[in-house]
Amino acid sequence: MLVKEYLKARKMAVKDFRMRSSRGEYPYLQVLDEILKYAGTTKEQKLGLVDIPLDQIVGTKSMGRTNAFASNFMPLMDEETEFASKWMNLYRAHMDEGIRDPIVAYEFMNHFYVVEGNKRVSVMKYVDAVSIPGNVTRIIPQKNDSKESTIYYEFLDFYEITHINFINFSQPGGYKKLLEYVCPDSKEPWDDDMQTYFTTAYYRFDDIFQERAAGKKMPLTVADAFLIYLDYYGYESFLNKKQKEIKSEVAKLWKDFMIFPNKRQLNLKMDSETMDSSTVIDRTIHLPITKLKIAFINHKSPETSKWVYMHDLGRKQMEETFGNKVSVLVYNDVNTTAAGIEAMDEAVKKGCTLIFVTTPSLIKACTSIAVKHPSVKILNCSLSTCYGHIKTYYGRLYEAKFLMGIIAGIMTKSKNIGYLADYPISGAIANINAFALGAKMVNPEAVVHLHWYTKKEINVDENLWEDKVSIVSGYDSLIPNSDAFRFGIYDFNQKDTPPLAMPVWEWGIFYSKIVASVFNNTWKKEKLKSDEAINYWWGMSSGMIDIIVSGTLPPEVRHLVATLKLAIQKGVLNPFAEEIRAQDGTLKNKAGESMTPYDIMQMDWLVDNIKGEIPFRDELVDEAKTIVEIQGVKKEDRKTQ
Repeated sequence: MLVKEYLKARKMAVKDFRMRSSRGEYPYLQVLDEILKYAGTTKEQKLGLVDIPLDQIVGTKSMGRTNAFASNFMPLMDEETEFASKWMNLYRAHMDEGIRDPIVAYEFMNHFYVVEGNKRVSVMKYVDAVSIPGNVTRIIPQKNDSKESTIYYEFLDFYEITHINFINFSQPGGYKKLLEYVCPDSKEPWDDDMQTYFTTAYYRFDDIFQERAAGKKMPLTVADAFLIYLDYYGYESFLNKKQKEIKSEVAKLWKDFMIFPNKRQLNLKMDSETMDSSTVIDRTIHLPITKLKIAFINHKSPETSKWVYMHDLGRKQMEETFGNKVSVLVYNDVNTTAAGIEAMDEAVKKGCTLIFVTTPSLIKACTSIAVKHPSVKILNCSLSTCYGHIKTYYGRLYEAKFLMGIIAGIMTKSKNIGYLADYPISGAIANINAFALGAKMVNPEAVVHLHWYTKKEINVDENLWEDKVSIVSGYDSLIPNSDAFRFGIYDFNQKDTPPLAMPVWEWGIFYSKIVASVFNNTWKKEKLKSDEAINYWWGMSSGMIDIIVSGTLPPEVRHLVATLKLAIQKGVLNPFAEEIRAQDGTLKNKAGESMTPYDIMQMDWLVDNIKGEIPFRDELVDEAKTIVEIQGVKKEDRKTQ
């Protein structure tokens, strides 16, 4: 029997040896001493006795017995040799009582190289064991700008907290993101219970993933796949799920795994033409869908949030348009992912097949429900998010902001103009820059003083007073239950006068056109593909974005704004055209060219006539941090170190 097992192992070695040789690859074990000749190191660190993942043991420290093994650690020596006899004795010992003696190894770049115990490793790999105990010394390489170095140093930080060494990501950022999923509110070292819980969860996922992969070469590691899974389903409930449920969830995400590491291609729908092929009501009568049940999920209520208030007006307008053809459920104050999942689950159970979620903070809840209920149409109000299974929507508010900047540039009594911003997220920077470019177009000396009312401990009025501004761009709409005039663009020195102009979100137009597309079956024309994410980003041409100007403005100004608005609607005027320079003087757009929608959407810089900066995430109030974490520009390096 022992000889039979050895010959089986040797056959695996020969097969691996021949395969690698035919491809011109080194067919033996890797040798760490040879690797270190060409790699700079900083220090060695004793890790003590640890469980070494067998699939991460790739070679030996020195040449020694290297040629006795193929690269898969299976034995190459003839069965009549003393080497083979010792291998067989170890195999028998393992089958009788298990191999308990630890090996001695070095770890370099999260791969392990054996000093003592090569045959023990070979036997354990042959029986498909998961790990082997070992006394390990870590050799830390010099840090450089390579992707491999970045990932490894991120691993070192992860290991310091978790003492987990079997997680391997192929892309930077994975370890940090994993920690945020597993223990979002703590950076304390993991205790034994946390390590055991996580290890059980990970290897349970690993078994399911490997079973479905069926030995095929995948474009990602198991850790990469696990992170994608957590992105949709979360961590806390994992061990409470049945095996069948996890298998089903993994199957639904398989296309996401297969396109890794590429993100889904963002398919921007810049106008509503595909939704305008028919009137809202006349074409619905003869179609199979006679009534649509819709849910709206809001993170606050219309009474406490101007954002929700505007969406709620749009919702009511849509209901008036369709009458008894729609039935609507509204969920307010849904402000956590868990609450979002619960609310949407309830909406689906009550028969809702179309769900609008008006905040990006609930996007994880949206994706979780979308993969659970693939027949339900889910839209999340956000921009520049590349999630599959759902659609996202937003408006090109920068078009209205450009016109408001023109009004401010004309009406200011000095060169100083104030701008109050909310969140440093995708799209918001374009709004700020468009405003500043509009002001500069009519007033080349204009300086826009930028302040964020979501920053901690900020007195906006005091800052604006110090800036000596006369005109300010404030909140984009009237705050619910408030008589204040300080929204839109207003005269800073005249507190009780109405705004000079304000942008308008016509959410009712968007919601009505989307609902009509479901009734008219045009929704299916924009079916989500496996490698793309659809984002509706409509502007003034759709009617979704507009501007209201005060009758107190001079007629010439109103006429100019109306003319420019028409040019934007017809696509003749792009606010981000001609020469544009950033604050540091960098040329961002050449004269005679127009910026692409993707460049506009992903702006993380400010134009040269703006005084102010994009804040770090940790400078913001807690509510803003949540939004910025999901949609913030320059997510990683905008955080304080």
